[in-house]
Amino acid sequence: MLIKNLDKFKISTTPYAVTPFAGLPLLLGMAKRLGLEKTLNALPIKKRNYGYAPAEAAFTPMGLLQSGGSALDDASIMRGDRGLQSLLGELPAPKTLGVWLRRFNRKTLYQLGKIQLQTAVKVIRSTALKSVILDVDAFFLQSQKSDVEMNCEGLWGYNPVAVTCAELKMPMAGLFRPGNASCMAHLSALLKRVMAMLPGMKIRVRSDSASYQAKVVRVLDEAGADFTITARKDDAVLTTIREIPKKGWKRFASSAWPSRKTEIAETLHAFAAAEDVPAYRLIVLRWRKGQADLFDKDPYQYHAVLTSLYDWTEGLVLQFHRNRQDGSENVNKELHSRFGLSKLPCRELTANAAYFQIALLANTVFAVTKHLAFPKSWRSLTI
Repeated sequence: MLIKNLDKFKISTTPYAVTPFAGLPLLLGMAKRLGLEKTLNALPIKKRNYGYAPAEAAFTPMGLLQSGGSALDDASIMRGDRGLQSLLGELPAPKTLGVWLRRFNRKTLYQLGKIQLQTAVKVIRSTALKSVILDVDAFFLQSQKSDVEMNCEGLWGYNPVAVTCAELKMPMAGLFRPGNASCMAHLSALLKRVMAMLPGMKIRVRSDSASYQAKVVRVLDEAGADFTITARKDDAVLTTIREIPKKGWKRFASSAWPSRKTEIAETLHAFAAAEDVPAYRLIVLRWRKGQADLFDKDPYQYHAVLTSLYDWTEGLVLQFHRNRQDGSENVNKELHSRFGLSKLPCRELTANAAYFQIALLANTVFAVTKHLAFPKSWRSLTI
């Protein structure tokens, strides 16, 4: 077909520069519309005589990550593109970006994270959401940098955590933690900071067992937020489960494990060491072990979810809880593999933490562009 229609093609030259990065100005325009140029330039990072303003320095790695770059050196490709330069002006060199990232300290890093959270809240307000589902999930970034720490599984790298808006598939806020940090570290403070920015909004929180701690549940209770949290099967939880009477169990067809013969029951469970935290509903699935355990004589394996949703059926609670795979887990996968976090640029924790916040901003700008500028059918698409 192509050969037959060759006479219908016309080839000509143009004096104008052509660029494969033609979509980046749209995302940059959205970033400026969100007020990021003004807020980023307010960061107290000293501008050197030959340097760039903070917004100019930040927009380049944001565009780099949005266009599929995986290292700061890839900025040289954008920098050498005459068409992109005609649209955006001169861009910082990779070495300049590395120097800029290393100039962050704890104070400016906190302010950069605050800008990310404020931007995400502005997006939520723009989309007129009446309620929001916040998913909490950590993900491990393996690295061979000189400052990395080893986690409990013997892997070297970093252990960041992000809070995601499930409805928009958009990161709200995140913390960049060393590899040896506990998965439970700083979650209560992070959630408290996010929920404080959403006054008057109905909030539901979903999390894995990292949030199964009295501090987190106390923060959620004080904020009036509903939640579903995977319960850690510690001695207290297992004791509570084993006290459920035999008649309390009933058959349950689980779509998550269709090949298993599962049973479901529910009870109340409280944190023994936190008397100020009330008891909550504990929904438990159990199924027989395929093979007997030498040290654990219990014939069942369990999956338990602690929740404040008393007016929902057990099945609805479990389905809602499992749907976080489509929220935070998929957003974190996209941050890792599509927004360049699989390869961190610097050997300093603080510099890489700044790069992490830049990646969150890049993802947020992309998410709001999908929801406000593109057709509805585009909203499920990844970068």
